[in-house]
Amino acid sequence: MIRPIRSVAMVWAGEALPVLEKTFTAVDLMAYGAATWDWHRLHYDIEFARAMKLPNVVIDGQVFGALFARAVVDWAGPQAFVACLSFKMKSMAFAGETLRVEGEVTQIAGSAVIVAQRLTSGHRLVSEAKTEVRLPAPTSPVST
Repeated sequence: MIRPIRSVAMVWAGEALPVLEKTFTAVDLMAYGAATWDWHRLHYDIEFARAMKLPNVVIDGQVFGALFARAVVDWAGPQAFVACLSFKMKSMAFAGETLRVEGEVTQIAGSAVIVAQRLTSGHRLVSEAKTEVRLPAPTSPVST
C-alpha cells in the first residue's frame, strides 16, 4: 500500500484521522515484550495475571504510545516526523480486547500539526494523547 505524503497545506483543524483498530493476543504481547525487553509477568503469564484478579494478561502501556504514533504516521505519510507525543493512561487493557485509536487535528502552526487522540476498548477510555507531527512544506509544481 502506498501511503500519501501529506503536507501542511492539505490539513485543516477539525480533520479526523482514520480510525486504527488492533486486537492484541497474548502472543502479540510476548513478542512486544521481547522487542522492548519488558519481561514483567503481567504481560505474558496468564496464571500470574489471574492471581492478581485480572481477566487476562495486561497490554503494556508502551503499546498505547506505539498505536498513537502509528495512527498519526499512517495518516500523515512516510515523510511525517513525530516531534512530540505525550499520553495519559486512564485504564488498563487486556489481551483479547480490541483497542481503537481515534484522532482529530486541533491546531496547525507552521509545519507542526497537533493531534488530539483517544484510545478506547469498547466504551472504556484507555488513554488520551497529544501528538505533534511535523509535515513537509507543500511542493511547488515543476514548470517545464
